[in-house]
Amino acid sequence: MVLSVVPVGLETFSALNTAAGESISEAGSADSGAMLSAAAVALGPIGASYLAAYAPAQANNLASTLLVGGVHAAIGGATMASKAAYVAADGL
Repeated sequence: MVLSVVPVGLETFSALNTAAGESISEAGSADSGAMLSAAAVALGPIGASYLAAYAPAQANNLASTLLVGGVHAAIGGATMASKAAYVAADGL
C-alpha cells in the first residue's frame, strides 16, 4: 500500500472545512437571535410560558450548531498541520 499526499488537495480540503465552520457558526448565531426575537414578538405576553420552554431549547440548538462549526474548523486546522508535517518530512 502506498500513501500519496497531495499538498494542494489538503489545502483545499482544509480551506473548505474552515469556511464551512465559519458559515455554520455565523448562520446559527444569526438565526438563534432572530428566532427568539420573532417568537417573543409573535407570542407576546400570553406566550411567556411557551417562551420559557422554547428559550432553553433554542440555546441548546445554538450550542450544538456552534459545536458543529467548531468541529469543521478543527478539521481544517488538523488538516493544515498534517500537510505541514508531510511537507516537512517528505520535502513535497
